[in-house]
Amino acid sequence: MRASSPFTAIFRIPSPAEAELAGLRAELSLLRSTLAAREQALDDLRCHLISFEGRYIRQVGKLYKQLDEWEQRVAALHPEREEAFTEQEEAYPEAGASEPAKSAPRDPRPALTLRALFRELALRIHPDHALDASDEARRTRLMAQANDAFRRKDLRILRRMLHGFDPGGAFFVRDIEADLAEARDSIAQTRRDIASAEADHANLAASQLADLERSCIQASLAGRDLLAEMAARVKGRIGMAMRQYDLDLSRIKRPDQGMKLESLLSAESNPVRR
Repeated sequence: MRASSPFTAIFRIPSPAEAELAGLRAELSLLRSTLAAREQALDDLRCHLISFEGRYIRQVGKLYKQLDEWEQRVAALHPEREEAFTEQEEAYPEAGASEPAKSAPRDPRPALTLRALFRELALRIHPDHALDASDEARRTRLMAQANDAFRRKDLRILRRMLHGFDPGGAFFVRDIEADLAEARDSIAQTRRDIASAEADHANLAASQLADLERSCIQASLAGRDLLAEMAARVKGRIGMAMRQYDLDLSRIKRPDQGMKLESLLSAESNPVRR
């Protein structure tokens, strides 16, 4: 006599829509992992460049500030030069200087913000639109859950509630098409976020600060300290600006002494070659 099995496994074959939804959610999971990696790489590059920028400011940037101050002092002794320079700028403006900077084109169909999403949801589920006491109780509960999601800035829950999801129970409008639409929207948004993170990373890597940091690395491989060399050049310019200020000030106060200082400055700038 053949014994029958006490256990019987029952499997439900998913519908085509459910199978498509499962595939979309798997794709979304992979895209979100990619997005997390791209955002991490962008954050790492930002932190690295911020650290290098601090080194640059400490070694070179503060010297440029001193140079600007001395050059401003020299310019203050010659207001007529500043007026002539201003008139020249007005007569021959730089190309494109009068045109405002063009901002990046915006998405003609931007996603709903947190507040706009909450407002649209509230219009649909507000207890004032209840048909009876039972419907009013259900709407009141949903409104409280929407308020909680808004306080937590949970866009995902608000979007799902907008498509019929009840966080405290089942779907009050169960529609797999809404889930499919939500999954497709999430995939499209995640792809845009990945593209944005990659563009930000590329722009940051091509910035002047990143170029300078790469030049410093190449110089260090050759046994040079590029920032120290830059600092030395700026110090030299500061010294020249200080001597120019003393020369111009002496020329204004005592023209004869100013001529002597000018000759000394020219001799320092152009040493006699033998």
